Amino acid sequence: MTRVLVTGAGGQLGRALLPLLTPHAAVTALGRRAGPAGPHLTWTPHDLLQGPPDLAGVDTVIHLATNALKPGQDERMTRHVIQAAQAAGSRHVLYMSIVGLERMQAAPYYAAKLRCEALLEGSGLPLTILRATQFTEFLDGLLGMLRLGPLQLVPTGVTLQPLPARAAAERLADLARQGPQGRVPDLCGPQSVRLDDVARARGGLTLPLPLPLPLFRAWQHGRACGPVS
Repeated sequence: MTRVLVTGAGGQLGRALLPLLTPHAAVTALGRRAGPAGPHLTWTPHDLLQGPPDLAGVDTVIHLATNALKPGQDERMTRHVIQAAQAAGSRHVLYMSIVGLERMQAAPYYAAKLRCEALLEGSGLPLTILRATQFTEFLDGLLGMLRLGPLQLVPTGVTLQPLPARAAAERLADLARQGPQGRVPDLCGPQSVRLDDVARARGGLTLPLPLPLPLFRAWQHGRACGPVS
């Protein structure tokens, strides 16, 4: 049976991906904390910031671990994954990235993600890179964090193209079975939506504000969107 290791397995995308992999592979889920084990699924607690993981015997590495609040960590984690995969002779490294990186380099997180892509592309490893737009679940969580009682704060001018995390997980599972393909076509949601329209559709009082966070500025003018499906 093929052996697959997933970094960042405890995150939203990792949790959606694991059950799609276990019918076809023996899966090691890597995270800072262990999760529930199951058939063909084992958890290995490991902090990628502290050093390379053990990839002995692993055929495919799916690198999901990321931290949007501390973008410098992404490069460190990615370097450790590369080091481990090179040492183990891994046959396939699959990296989850983000649509529109080149247009959003003013945001440190997106600049770091683009550098991670470059590190992987220069590593000589058998590689697949998938870029996706933001997840619907992320959008829901963002609006939740920006809610003050009955008042919904909304960053002005933000347009996103969300898709469910499950859709990205299904695409990753397919790519893991297909083998290295380099940069594959972007995965985008079915339509672009203005964040203030989404907030108003949910009811309640909305207050558009020019919130000066780099991520919000990066999302303006449709820069985070790809072609409409």
